[in-house]
Amino acid sequence: MKPQAVFALLILALDAAYLQQALQLPLPFANGEPGPSLMPLVLVLTLGIGALGVLVQELRGTATHDDDEDAGFSLRTLALIGLTCGFVWAFEPLGYWYATLSYAFGVAWLFEQERLGPVKAVLTSALIAVGIAGAGWLFFVTLFDLFLPEGYN
Repeated sequence: MKPQAVFALLILALDAAYLQQALQLPLPFANGEPGPSLMPLVLVLTLGIGALGVLVQELRGTATHDDDEDAGFSLRTLALIGLTCGFVWAFEPLGYWYATLSYAFGVAWLFEQERLGPVKAVLTSALIAVGIAGAGWLFFVTLFDLFLPEGYN
């Protein structure tokens, strides 16, 4: 079995465990509001569909592997893992704005600096970070009327 198929099976197993945990939360729209389980259930569905798609393509032999030489862990992959762990850790103590702006800037810079060069990528990444943080705030606070952490003062 190909490594991609094994990885898809692993993702499906983790997705099933995450689904079990998400179903212990109040169901979405049970009280007319989205509720805390909406986003986890959307994530479970999205991740499950993606993993099933990869698995089906691998088992059929129709998957294309144009970039197989770049498929291993690179320095960028490790940086993304580190940024994500840092975001999860910093979200509560720093608050939504600082954590999200820093994370979005870091991720955007990792990808934009390859395309634009390190200096031009700073401005582009800053604009992307402000857009993502602003859209996220509007989505959660305005649409769902949720409170985002403001950080420890």
